[in-house]
Amino acid sequence: MKKILILVDKIGPKKELFAELIAQRLAGKGIRIVLARFSDLYFEIEPGKITVEIEDRPIRDFDLVYFRRAGDKFSGVAATLACYLRERRIKYIDTSWSEIGPLGSKFTSILKLAMAGFPVFPTIYVWQTNIEKYQGKIIKKLGFPLVAKELSLQRGKGVHLIKSKEDFEKLPLTDSRGGENKYMFQKYIDIKDEYRVLVLGEKAGVWERKIITVKGEFRHNIALGADEEFLPIAKIPDSISKLAVAAASFLSLQIAGVDVAVEKGTEKAFLVEVNRGPGLTYDTNVSPEIDEIAKYLGKEAEK
Repeated sequence: MKKILILVDKIGPKKELFAELIAQRLAGKGIRIVLARFSDLYFEIEPGKITVEIEDRPIRDFDLVYFRRAGDKFSGVAATLACYLRERRIKYIDTSWSEIGPLGSKFTSILKLAMAGFPVFPTIYVWQTNIEKYQGKIIKKLGFPLVAKELSLQRGKGVHLIKSKEDFEKLPLTDSRGGENKYMFQKYIDIKDEYRVLVLGEKAGVWERKIITVKGEFRHNIALGADEEFLPIAKIPDSISKLAVAAASFLSLQIAGVDVAVEKGTEKAFLVEVNRGPGLTYDTNVSPEIDEIAKYLGKEAEK
């Protein structure tokens, strides 16, 4: 039997009637209709291994996914799902949903990078109203401590360390604009060093080490008090340079700030984030970023 999934922003009488009428007209063709909400989606992400479920049912079990109505509220998760469906060659309507371009969230980027096999932190995404429902699954997969990241914030803000079940209850329910907060949960990695690589075109132009200076802090963010140490670009390890450039190129970014973390003990490198319009240090006596960006833009203009 073929299965069609109809995804909507919310389920009400009209949407239930729509699904029922479609089901009636396809009843004799061995096709089953399932109506569900975007908020019931569950994403589990590891490099090269992505699991997407709807109400505990694998999305790959469906032969066709119809995005009936997402609205502004679910447009981001709808577009991210479309990227997954396109990559896995699962039919979906409308195909324009996967053409999200630069409007995707950091979660969208993580999913895309993971599908391509890039080393990202193991990640789980569920809609805020279903955090409690999937809490046990999140804990079992990621363990304690784990990290919760608000998708609407940048520069380390909205990044929470979850050490117990009680910490889930402390997560802010609304974002800075008063809307429902959106979170992705990631495995906590004990980081030895974290670097920011400024990618310019097809090469690493600047790199810096981010050094935590605040006692008890786990976030390597300059905006939160970490120090930055700009290092000679000639000394950047080939592995870090290639990883940063490849990630930016894969996401079609010509200027990007790529955060790379090196795990303590294993020396394994992870992509933390790939940032469009990265934050910069404007003091040119301290940072070479402005000079290098100016050189790059000038060369591009002259081509």
